[in-house]
Amino acid sequence: MISLDHLLIDNGVFTSQFACDVARCKGACCTLPGGAGAPLREDEVPLVRGSVDAALPYLSDRSREALKRMGPVEQVHNGWATTCIDDRDCVFVVYENDVATCAIEKAWHAGTTAFRKPISCHLFPIRVADFGGPYLHYERFAECAPGRERGRVEGIRLVDSLHEALERAFGTELASKIVAYGSSRDEREDRT
Repeated sequence: MISLDHLLIDNGVFTSQFACDVARCKGACCTLPGGAGAPLREDEVPLVRGSVDAALPYLSDRSREALKRMGPVEQVHNGWATTCIDDRDCVFVVYENDVATCAIEKAWHAGTTAFRKPISCHLFPIRVADFGGPYLHYERFAECAPGRERGRVEGIRLVDSLHEALERAFGTELASKIVAYGSSRDEREDRT
């Protein structure tokens, strides 16, 4: 574990190889069982609520009905999350063939909302916990085995595949420090 600026970062963030392979995992991160959807930062709650109208054209009748009945967000434990349907699918899931994608992100790509998607989704499978400050750790899910395999085969590090998400979450300078630390760590290990 290392401390970098105000972040505490688990070694797995630097040592793991990973690159999403949604063609094989089918967007499992959007449909993980457990009853709560994507964890939300406090400042994201109004952004998710404000993105509902832009997301509606992409959503199924099932998701639209769930939004009317339950709303887009729910309070969980000590924070907020997107609402889930049947303790599994995020209310914003859109199925394209058999792959789960995000209606909010589709709207963002179409230019109809300024909010891309929750940062917890963008950073996944890096999770941010709070232990008196942000703590980044890599959470291994069985459903993400295709991403680990692709990362190994293609030699892609987790921090490299999530560089854009790290920039969005922590700014360009700190994201670059995170990626650079991972690279220098690899170089140090190669010399030993």
